[in-house]
Amino acid sequence: MKKSIAFALVLILTGCDDETSTTLSPAEKTGQPTETPRENQDQHQQEQAIQLTTTPSFSVRKPGRYIQDQLAFNFTKTVNASLVVRDSRGHEIFNSSANEATSEHTFNLGSTYNATSLDYGVYQYTFTASLADGSETRTIKGQFEKGLRPIHEFDHKISDISIDQDTLYVATGDYMRPIEVHTINTQDDTVHTLAIAGTELPKPIYDMHRFGDSIYFGGRKQDWLGGQLLTRYQLDTQTIEVLDNTFACQQQNQDECSAVFSLTSQGDTLYIGTSNGLYTYRNNSFTKVTQHGLKENTDIKSLFVDSLQRVWAGSMAEGGLTYLHQGIWHPMTEGNSTMPAGGIMAFAEGTDGEIYIANNINGLTRYQPDSGEVVQFTPYNSNIIDHNLVSVAYTDGIIVGSHDYGIAKSTNGTAWTMTDHTNSLMKQIKTDACEFDPDAAGCQKVLVVERIVDSQDGRVFAAIGKGVYELY
Repeated sequence: MKKSIAFALVLILTGCDDETSTTLSPAEKTGQPTETPRENQDQHQQEQAIQLTTTPSFSVRKPGRYIQDQLAFNFTKTVNASLVVRDSRGHEIFNSSANEATSEHTFNLGSTYNATSLDYGVYQYTFTASLADGSETRTIKGQFEKGLRPIHEFDHKISDISIDQDTLYVATGDYMRPIEVHTINTQDDTVHTLAIAGTELPKPIYDMHRFGDSIYFGGRKQDWLGGQLLTRYQLDTQTIEVLDNTFACQQQNQDECSAVFSLTSQGDTLYIGTSNGLYTYRNNSFTKVTQHGLKENTDIKSLFVDSLQRVWAGSMAEGGLTYLHQGIWHPMTEGNSTMPAGGIMAFAEGTDGEIYIANNINGLTRYQPDSGEVVQFTPYNSNIIDHNLVSVAYTDGIIVGSHDYGIAKSTNGTAWTMTDHTNSLMKQIKTDACEFDPDAAGCQKVLVVERIVDSQDGRVFAAIGKGVYELY
């Protein structure tokens, strides 16, 4: 079966796809003939000779030295083809016809070779296919999004990412690798590493949060591995202070807590989610919250403050959440509500005040605080990327992160567009087992999405493996 690749300019690029190949796929409406009424569509498509075999797909590829933006169409019949692409303002940016008839057409829309790469954003296309004998012509209209921009790749895996105004804070390293904290200026992508000794930081860092004139770092502490539970980095003096002794987070057997998982603030209070309950820090004093409605010593894996200043706390071990509103905690578990089972990994707020909840067993949950409505999105009832979600954000749509499968975006929760290492410049990393035995069964290349964060001006950033990316 012949394949056709149409070029805006004639480029001859050799080499095999490397592991950096990638970008987003088109919207669900792609592939529907515009001239067919909806009620007659199925019958008409059965009568047509020109049929798509796969959904048209956009990808960013790196077959050699140069990166290419490609849009591909596959048909059941050999067809002649032409393609017009317009940007979000309706300006035509690409117009080309295939050199020969074939059933597989791939158009190279732009390349770093000649500085024609597409800008990031959404594009509309019109694809026209016709049989060689002219007996049938079909026009397909759709859209695609170039949606993931690599910003920086670090030497070691990222354990957390946080944002404060125009600064991204990026924590790298773990119990086997040096712990470091870096900053990225979101205006110009410049990277700086903070002068903090790894011995004064958690190992690894699980969360970072700006509170007052300081950045607080929370994470794991173990006697035989080292690390600190909670430290404070004062921005003006650039000094670090370990808070473990005054924090005094303890388990029921009086042993010290093993981890600080989450941090957030509301007003003059810093909230601290730990392996053994929820704490607050106010006026230089730590207090344990015991009446939040969940078990007193449950782990608090995630914390979030919404636009109404409600404080949300989620547990992974117990499976449930609770939120503080006007001085009263409102717990929700599968036992006392319609909230599904599973650990609560992250929260985000939609444009209408709805709360999106990433769950490590049951996908995504949408909760309406006003009505109490709970809607669940799983791979079973929607095409969401995974049932095990680690992060969620909201801009002009819902964005979720799967620990193993990449990023997905949707406007309504039912139709999702996925981005991973196969269609964007997202990079996989090797598992720890590879360091000990490259031939071991556990030595694999995997995607590891740690966290998605959004800025006050609507930009979205993700930590995936060793890299930081901007999502569009």
